[in-house]
Amino acid sequence: MKNYLLILLSLILLFACKNDKTVQDKIHPEPDPYHYVSGSLAKGETLANALLDEDLDNITVYQLVNKLDEIYNLRRSHPADSFIVKLDSMNIIHELNYIHDPLLTYRVIKDTNDVYFTKIDTLQLTKVISGCAGEISTSLYQAMIDAGEGGALPVMVTQIFQWDIDFFIDPQKGDQFRLVYEQYMNGDKFMKYGNILIAQYSSKNYDKIAYFYKNEAGDSKYYDESGVSFQKAFLKSPLNYKRISSYFGKRVHPVTKKVSIHHGVDYAAAYGTPVEAAADGTVIYASWHKNHTGNTVKIRHANGYKTLYGHLSKYGKFKVGDRVQQHDVIGYVGSTGRSTGNHLHYTIYYHDVPINPLKLNNVSGPPVSENEMGKFKLEITRLQNILRSDSLYNNSEIYKDAFIIQSTDDDSIATAIEAEDFPRFITN
Repeated sequence: MKNYLLILLSLILLFACKNDKTVQDKIHPEPDPYHYVSGSLAKGETLANALLDEDLDNITVYQLVNKLDEIYNLRRSHPADSFIVKLDSMNIIHELNYIHDPLLTYRVIKDTNDVYFTKIDTLQLTKVISGCAGEISTSLYQAMIDAGEGGALPVMVTQIFQWDIDFFIDPQKGDQFRLVYEQYMNGDKFMKYGNILIAQYSSKNYDKIAYFYKNEAGDSKYYDESGVSFQKAFLKSPLNYKRISSYFGKRVHPVTKKVSIHHGVDYAAAYGTPVEAAADGTVIYASWHKNHTGNTVKIRHANGYKTLYGHLSKYGKFKVGDRVQQHDVIGYVGSTGRSTGNHLHYTIYYHDVPINPLKLNNVSGPPVSENEMGKFKLEITRLQNILRSDSLYNNSEIYKDAFIIQSTDDDSIATAIEAEDFPRFITN
């Protein structure tokens, strides 16, 4: 009996000591055996140089950087990219964390066999459906900033309506907009915009609603409620410009001072501004032009159309015979040839007859296919119900299911990332 009592007493004392140690550990926790070095890249600085500046071991630094380069191309590094290095008391590196995108952390970790392996960690994100509405007083950009949105959202709106509206000259005071869009949140912190699901722009002469639709082939585009595409054959303008310095038609030439017919539109823009192909086509000319437009590119398009881009400072990567797609950069603004300042001379030809680009009767892209029209109509009804929700514009948000992208321990980028989880704005 005494033996049983002794055993029981021993167990009680052992448990009490263990609990006391647990309490003591909480009051006086074991010190972290590791210390950390952190920093960010300066302009023109490489990660290797930044780590060496922290007096880290030269050989180990290059081992880490080479291993990291297997999962992230360090040539894409930017100033302010950050890093955290975990070291032990002997200054031996056990882990390198590299953050280029706030959603992703690229890690190089030493295992128990002193071998480095890679891992990509991602944040837990929640997709939120939100909305905003406003009225323009100066510009769409400023109106949306005043509504509390980030600078990326108005750019996305201009991409939706770019075939119908020239946002440099068309918007007027009193124009209105309404949007329904996705946001990705980490807790209460905004991380990035997803797709704009509905965009409405209303002015004196224009009132249309664009609906986001992803077809069965996985292509995402914007359509009106009857399935007509917002994407058109030609861009409204082939560059971001400051003003139109000369219109199509009769004018007094700024160099010769003579009255002549100006077969194009001149867009004044900063030197080096990228010039985009206004439509899909084939480059048929890329050289100095005899008609005083200096460095010039011509593109042949479908249905008898051609476009000309003159006074370029330099050409893009495309040569005669190359196929180009709408938005491909085919040159850069300059003042070559007979010119008084930096601008793009832009002409559209129809069966070799010059026509006014500002009065072009643009043609829509392919509509929603007949066999998907039923599915499309259901989606439009769903989006319209969201658009009519008053709560959407009172800072209340409709939450969808949260998702987590798992990290990966292999040497390839996380395969769990799906296009649906990280939607991108697609116009083509």
